Amino acid sequence: MALEDQILVDLHRAAALASRPGIAVPSRDLEATSREIGRQGTKDAVSRLVRAGRVQSVRRDLVILPDATGRMTVGLPELIKVVVPSHHLITGGRALEEHRLTNQHFFSIVVLVPNPVSGFIYRGQKAVFLTTPEERIWGWQEDGPHFAVPERAIVDAVSHPRYGVSLPMATEALTSASLRDPDFLERLASAARRYGSTATARRLGLLVTRLFGRDAAEPFHELIGESRTPVPLRPGGQSKGEFDHEWRVILNASVSSAEVIV
Repeated sequence: MALEDQILVDLHRAAALASRPGIAVPSRDLEATSREIGRQGTKDAVSRLVRAGRVQSVRRDLVILPDATGRMTVGLPELIKVVVPSHHLITGGRALEEHRLTNQHFFSIVVLVPNPVSGFIYRGQKAVFLTTPEERIWGWQEDGPHFAVPERAIVDAVSHPRYGVSLPMATEALTSASLRDPDFLERLASAARRYGSTATARRLGLLVTRLFGRDAAEPFHELIGESRTPVPLRPGGQSKGEFDHEWRVILNASVSSAEVIV
């Protein structure tokens, strides 16, 4: 058997044993081969597999392996789990998309991680890693990749533009999630409480008031703090617009389409 063929077999075997089928980490998966033919010889053989199109290099020390039909079916979330196997959270637009709370397709995945990680691009999609204190990385679904649950994704979306979600998208997701689940607003208030941002709580309180009425927004009142300094509804935008005295929010973005849902 040719060296490249043997290495491909070894990569598949090691990836399967590590519960990451289709994803190889050569430095880990080819330790025995490196001892036999040397590290450089092993790297050269992997490079030849890449040049021949038999495997796909994603970033340093990370390659995609073809399945039994010759296709490479691994997705970006699975790659992220290999790159950051510990504490992490996929949030923002891709989390909303995962939960079918938006029709928008996002070409970037925002990932919260406790330690710096270099971003990478795979099949035209970009993984962006935001270093975040570990205690603030919470709220992912139990099964599969660590996508943020809807309430966490929406809290992030209205808190900062770095998550790549516009105000209309966040409002649409909030409306859809609330109509789908009668307990959602209660979970949203709990998430906002744990998030600990008075600015975010004010924005959510205003949106919930406009969408579902004052009674539905009552749990957010205790979260808005004592400061009288106004916050913009759309973070990162100009601080110009109508001022909502109840929530101390400057309406620097239009919410005219947000009508109370009964």
